[in-house]
Amino acid sequence: MATKKDQVYKCQVCTNEVKVTGEGAGILVCCAKPMELQTSK
Repeated sequence: MATKKDQVYKCQVCTNEVKVTGEGAGILVCCAKPMELQTSK
């Protein structure tokens, strides 16, 4: 899975949020669990 610029990910454990500033391969992890991609509402 690849991250794309301006995507926002959220940790479901501690609620930290990360905004991607540069594209890359792999997954984002926080609190030993994969972060969840947030979709716009």
